[in-house]
Amino acid sequence: MARSVILALITLSVFTGCATDPSGLETTQPSIVIDDTIVDKYALLADQAYIRDDKLFIRFRHKSDILDSFAILPDQDEIVAHGSSTTLYLQKAVEQFNDLPLAQLSYIEPERWIEQTHGSQTLPVAGVALWREFRDRLFANITPREPGTGIVVEFLKQEELFFYYDEHGLLHSVPLHEKPAELSTDATYKFSELIFDATPMLSEYIVAASGAGAPAVLFNTGDTADYGYPFIYANHNSGQVVFLRRMPRDSERCKMAGDLADDIADYTLDDTACDSTGSGLPQGVAHATRSHTESFLRQPIGSIARLFLLVSHKIVDTITPKTVAVLQAQPIPPVSNSEPMDAAAWELELNDLAFSPLSQGSIEYLVDGEDYFPRLVDAIQSAEKSIDIRVYIFDNDDYALKIATLLKKRSEEIRVRVLIDGLGTITAASATSASTPKEYEPPPKIISYLESDSDVEVRTVLNPWLTGDHTKTILIDNKIAYLGGMNIGREYRYDWHDMMDELRGPIVDEIQTSFERAWRLQSFLGDIRAAFYRPDDPVNEPQPGQIPIRLLFTKPGDSQILRTQLAAISRAKQRIYIQNAYFTSDDIIFELVQARRRGVDVRIIMPYQSDSGIIDRSNVRAINTMLDNGIRVYVYPGESHIKGAIYDGWICLGSANFDQLSLRMNKELNIATSSPVAVQGFLDEVMLPDFEKSVELKEQLPKKWSDFLMETIADQL
Repeated sequence: MARSVILALITLSVFTGCATDPSGLETTQPSIVIDDTIVDKYALLADQAYIRDDKLFIRFRHKSDILDSFAILPDQDEIVAHGSSTTLYLQKAVEQFNDLPLAQLSYIEPERWIEQTHGSQTLPVAGVALWREFRDRLFANITPREPGTGIVVEFLKQEELFFYYDEHGLLHSVPLHEKPAELSTDATYKFSELIFDATPMLSEYIVAASGAGAPAVLFNTGDTADYGYPFIYANHNSGQVVFLRRMPRDSERCKMAGDLADDIADYTLDDTACDSTGSGLPQGVAHATRSHTESFLRQPIGSIARLFLLVSHKIVDTITPKTVAVLQAQPIPPVSNSEPMDAAAWELELNDLAFSPLSQGSIEYLVDGEDYFPRLVDAIQSAEKSIDIRVYIFDNDDYALKIATLLKKRSEEIRVRVLIDGLGTITAASATSASTPKEYEPPPKIISYLESDSDVEVRTVLNPWLTGDHTKTILIDNKIAYLGGMNIGREYRYDWHDMMDELRGPIVDEIQTSFERAWRLQSFLGDIRAAFYRPDDPVNEPQPGQIPIRLLFTKPGDSQILRTQLAAISRAKQRIYIQNAYFTSDDIIFELVQARRRGVDVRIIMPYQSDSGIIDRSNVRAINTMLDNGIRVYVYPGESHIKGAIYDGWICLGSANFDQLSLRMNKELNIATSSPVAVQGFLDEVMLPDFEKSVELKEQLPKKWSDFLMETIADQL
């Protein structure tokens, strides 16, 4: 697999036999000399560059060819206007939130070069050496000197490198999944953010390349890869830095959507037009057939019981619907100043509601892939006895493969077990993240990849009646547990807003027990094996400073997560803050409306776009219903996959959506606590920042004729 930014943005001078000298970091002028002859013979090197308004023109060499190209620079000055249309405001917010400093290079026919560049200003072009010197100084400045630690830098959703100093004070860099096991991650950075933070230093190099009179420069990075970033535009007056992405010439056949000569300004490149995604339909049909036959051998009792529960729930929901229409006559009161519900009394009530004991442990919130995955890699590398993974999706994309490769390596030394949901994993394998490198060739099945040439044990969860195991937990040595909404794949690392909780203490023993039962269930006569399983003695003792934590389940016949949250909504007196991507439960919406009409401050964060078009349209009806009843609704500008809620002084976090499958049929796992420290931490680290990033809706979203149909379908999911 080609790595699109390794040579350009990643490869340090230490790879070519030189090490970064920390002594020269505070100089005001470039001090490190790197010979341009180091550049790979296949590198793309710009000879000429011109700029006119927002259009950038570049003539560059690639092997023996001279190629002409242009790019339209993103408008960094566009300001979101609070117009009359909420939906327009949302669209603008999403564009800004998701905007990366990227521009696509498109080709110009040689005979049009003079015509297209006429009237443009010359843009100075800097050599690869200057760019590499700036880059190396930047990394040297941010890498900690403490022994045993390093940092992770993410390069435009393409690569993660681990930087560290050795015992001799030399700076090194390796791919994250290949880092020395004895080193831990101190911090994670995005390279695009580092660039903006380093604008003063970057200005030095712009001046060095162009002279004091030129505000902008085109840097050659030395990149060689297709779909890579061979050039970087930097303007120290405006602070604008744009990475220029190049597609192979052959891909031009896919994008001829207009006549460049006629209207260059309106010409856009759709680089998804050439995407070809393999269909997961044959695998899905085969898996569904297998699930409904083999499940009677693995789980003869559970399979029949699940069908009975599924049908009975649908009948009950049909004859006893919950509708907020009956509440419309009641006025919407102002938010009250009531004291919150009594936490101690609530926990006693939970003993009867949840049928699960109160345990103990510690919680650390890992928000987004940049917090979670470097921590996970550290944990996998340092595991001494066992790694147990239970996820809904183990994808077959390039990032998942890195994790899989690391697991295969560790299986040579310790026990590694992976339990994946069959339907979820097959569905994910047929889709492609927008940030996936275009040249990546996935393996047909991640299970086969995990099992080949390794001692990794893999079991697949069957999906009778299209229900599954939606739990996401990873256990390390039965000492550390990760629990939350993230599966293993590129979108969770780079694209989606999500969260995992790192847990330690006695609560880990309970999560380990849950894994062991689920593991045994997916074997011959699994019902019986799981029923007769008796947990080992606990290995984790309570430690000072740990807090009370309760484990909550959804499993066929026991909807602890739904039951406890409905009760929490009905008893809340002060506030209810919820973030969830799927909002199709009429029971939940009904109770939230009731709470708001009692004077409770009810606020909901939902994503601008989920991973399901049906859910998106169903969410529109849910949003409008909540707005009609005084609930404040915020839309997160992007894909938020977080599932968490605050009910006065109680939080409930984990894998469960607010839909029928998560709340009644699938297997789910949440944690809950009334610890003031944990509640305040979730509020400060997750909810309040996300309220700030989100757009509060002030008017109803436009309706479509199909919304009722979509909601009807979503109600069954």
